Amino acid sequence: MAVVEREAEKMEEAVDPMAGIEAPTARAPAPPTAANLGRLKGAPSFLGDAQELEELQAAGRELQELATSGKRLTHAALQRMHAADLEGARAHLQEVAALRPIREVMGEALWLDPGRRLKLCEGNQVAWFIESHLCCLSLMSFFERGVLSPEVPESCRIGIDDRDDEWYLLGILDAVRELERYAVNRGQALDLDSIRLCLEAVQCLQQALQQFDFRNSELRRRFDGVKYAVRKFEHLAYEVNLALQRAAATALAAAAANAAPTAAGAAGAESASDVASAAHVVTEVPAAVLASASSSAPALDLPALAAVKLRYDRFDETRENVLKKARDVIKSAKNAVYDLQRSKFGNADSNLAKCAKEASAIYAAHIAEYPSLRGGLFSASLEEMAEALSLRAFLKDRTILSRAEMQAQSGFSFPMGLHEYFGGLMDLTGEVGRLAIK
Repeated sequence: MAVVEREAEKMEEAVDPMAGIEAPTARAPAPPTAANLGRLKGAPSFLGDAQELEELQAAGRELQELATSGKRLTHAALQRMHAADLEGARAHLQEVAALRPIREVMGEALWLDPGRRLKLCEGNQVAWFIESHLCCLSLMSFFERGVLSPEVPESCRIGIDDRDDEWYLLGILDAVRELERYAVNRGQALDLDSIRLCLEAVQCLQQALQQFDFRNSELRRRFDGVKYAVRKFEHLAYEVNLALQRAAATALAAAAANAAPTAAGAAGAESASDVASAAHVVTEVPAAVLASASSSAPALDLPALAAVKLRYDRFDETRENVLKKARDVIKSAKNAVYDLQRSKFGNADSNLAKCAKEASAIYAAHIAEYPSLRGGLFSASLEEMAEALSLRAFLKDRTILSRAEMQAQSGFSFPMGLHEYFGGLMDLTGEVGRLAIK
């Protein structure tokens, strides 16, 4: 009770931290002023752009549903394989094959546009589903035939080679992680042969992938994990081999101790039998794995990987060229913006014409063949150009360009994307704010 009283006294003696601060009298402020668009001579409605965006979002939702269903089935197939139920795994993979094709879900109009096709697949978990499907096919192929590289069905391709190749490699690398789990299971059964099959296949894959010059990406990070998988298989093989040798030595010593001098011949035969049985303390080796040992097919399709590497190298070289040339487009577009801020419309028009020429050349030479290179720096250069065109129209004509009008004024030989158009308009607000400060 005394403690409570002392605490109450301390609270009474404490200094008010808000002492000396006087709050102003509350008054309602004036209402905000509505935006006055009367000074603009023209502004687009954006209704067509909104409808296009809604169409993309609707297709994206359907693709997400497809990917979620497919991922659930592939996960179930993996669990069946690890439980030695290959028939059940095949049934799940048949369900995956029976799902609606990506092209049908997306719609023919969107599918025929490579840029939108790629964005929809990358942004709605389709890539995630394809990688998982290929992982299952790779693991099933290894269990059935001892071949780690699977045959790729048409449903796992989107028709853009660099992305199809990357997802193919990622699927095989995911299968390597599943093989680690399988090898631990076989290690408990002292199945040295199956562990060595895994080790040899993954070592071959590691050597093949070392021929690639992977840039810093998800593929590079997954590949870095292969060396740890190889080390794990080596340790498992070593430990299981030691266990088998210990079991054989123990059986031999027991047979020698129990053998009678008069039955030396019979004991020798019995001890030899014990050694043989101890050296094969393997329980229920999967028939598919045993069958693969006698197969003449290589454990890895090296010609297919060689073709992937050639395409990868060509893509990477093209990517470097696009990055280099896109920087020049960005530089010219920024110079056009600087000229417009200083009311040098002639110089700005010259820089914009240079941008259009350079961007069209990049598209014709590289982007048309590799749609995935449109993102990143090239797309940023188009946004910068859209900003310059928007600022020019705002200063000279007091209008906001629609996408069709911007396309006509840009001089591009290819269509401008929705995100590039709106990215330029958003950047226009910063330039308008700079003008207001001036």
